[in-house]
Amino acid sequence: MTQGRKDQETATAVNDTERRSLVLADADASDLAEIIDLDEKVAGYSRADFWRDLFRQKAAGSTLFVLVARSSGVLVGYALGEIRSWPVRTPICGWLYAIGVEKNHRLQKVATVLMTELISRFRRNGVQTVRTVIDVDDQLLMSFLRSYGMSAGPFVELEMTVGES
Repeated sequence: MTQGRKDQETATAVNDTERRSLVLADADASDLAEIIDLDEKVAGYSRADFWRDLFRQKAAGSTLFVLVARSSGVLVGYALGEIRSWPVRTPICGWLYAIGVEKNHRLQKVATVLMTELISRFRRNGVQTVRTVIDVDDQLLMSFLRSYGMSAGPFVELEMTVGES
């Protein structure tokens, strides 16, 4: 990875509570393996194909934002968002698809820095609303998102199991 190039593109330096430097940048293909590893630790299962597909979409010039946060050069957090309309009577909005922070770096404002930058990018692109869908049992993420001002939106997710016929 060439940190200098990333610094030129989007890097935003901030200091976390332990006064270590946190560098935020756009992710590129060289970050993919580290993101997949960290996401598996955060989610508890591998979503490697999900991330590979997203990076292919990002390379094709989609409206995806993949941000990484590094402390002392080590990947400690990521955020994934997209600007898109949803097929249910809504104008274009920002979607938070994933946000994760390495366990030892939680409570150091890493997720806050990632979320702030993602929202800033949404705003710069004319987005006025941010949405997400999360697991109803993920109390840690729910608490973070609520502390950020997110609340229940106007839609209800419905699902059914179709199984094999």
